[in-house]
Amino acid sequence: MEFGARQRSLDGLQAWCLDCCREYQREYARLNRDPARHRESQSRYRARHREKLHAHELLRSVVRSGRMVVPIWCQRCGCVTKLEAHHSDYSKPLAVDWLCSICHGLAHRSGNGKKHVRL
Repeated sequence: MEFGARQRSLDGLQAWCLDCCREYQREYARLNRDPARHRESQSRYRARHREKLHAHELLRSVVRSGRMVVPIWCQRCGCVTKLEAHHSDYSKPLAVDWLCSICHGLAHRSGNGKKHVRL
């Protein structure tokens, strides 16, 4: 059996094997998702958040082309992990803070930039 990676678990692996996860997700989608309703919901979101989506798309293309390099440490707490781009202002799509997932969540919830201690 093969297990997927999960950074938050002690051993670094998911609790379910990949085959079981896939089977569960397919069955859930088959029973609970309405494709037409999902498309409609996505369309409404895109219409409401055009500037946000444009900023994400532009930043993604700049990073992919190599014109911007993603640092290896969080700009708030200094931990070394996979980072996420945080836009304080979507009208400036390339002005981002590179944060770990915990600091990114704190930035969205509190806005005051508290630091956390990574275990």
